[in-house]
Amino acid sequence: MKARQLITLLEKSHYPFRNYPKESCTTLLFPGCSFPSQFPKTMDALAELCREHGVGVAYDCCGKPVAELKGERDTVRIAQKMTERLKRLGVGEVVCLCPNCLEYLGETLDFPVISIYALLSRWDYTCQSPPPSGVVFRPCPDRETGRLLEEISKLVPLADLQTMERVPCCGLRGDIAAHGPAAADKLCAQAKEEGEGKTIYTYCASCSGQFRRHGCGQVRHLLSSLLGVEEEPDAAHALVNRARRKFEK
Repeated sequence: MKARQLITLLEKSHYPFRNYPKESCTTLLFPGCSFPSQFPKTMDALAELCREHGVGVAYDCCGKPVAELKGERDTVRIAQKMTERLKRLGVGEVVCLCPNCLEYLGETLDFPVISIYALLSRWDYTCQSPPPSGVVFRPCPDRETGRLLEEISKLVPLADLQTMERVPCCGLRGDIAAHGPAAADKLCAQAKEEGEGKTIYTYCASCSGQFRRHGCGQVRHLLSSLLGVEEEPDAAHALVNRARRKFEK
């Protein structure tokens, strides 16, 4: 196992920045690791919106990075402990920001798992920014069905966005990352070429941070646009950003 993968396994298998609500809640927002890391301003705005609607917010790792690195025993333990916490809080449904969390927890938990966009639609929320223009990158979990992008399109006008077609992954997926940085470098170089002169929109914070680290130009998250927050991925301070959520009340 490479050093970077070992560091990831050590952090995610016993996530040190875990922070669950102290009070019970029926609906729980689960931002995952990456979104609070890359988009702290948007996360603050969303957390405030959730407080206004009586939705709890839990900061934790879903366990997918551990599963991809073959930490079978840890994977089972993480799922069991998360289930126990959710039951203690009286949670009836889990809301995910991350496409990977959405897919993984939907398969792992015995709770209804929906996207943040489905929740915002339920609230009749309206987009707070002008329509985005540029290219949109579809993350791995949504490439086959496009279901999540369809949910977003009901909230954000996407007519001025072209789909990035030639890049199948940002390079962070476990089976690709296992080949080392060269594979990710090649994929991000393709993304940079296809998005040259345009803003690259994503709806996966991990992809956003990856493109930012590889100098792919202007990168934005569709959720930031939806909430009216002007923010680039803060890849340089990702660890600090997610660590501070440990102490959020």
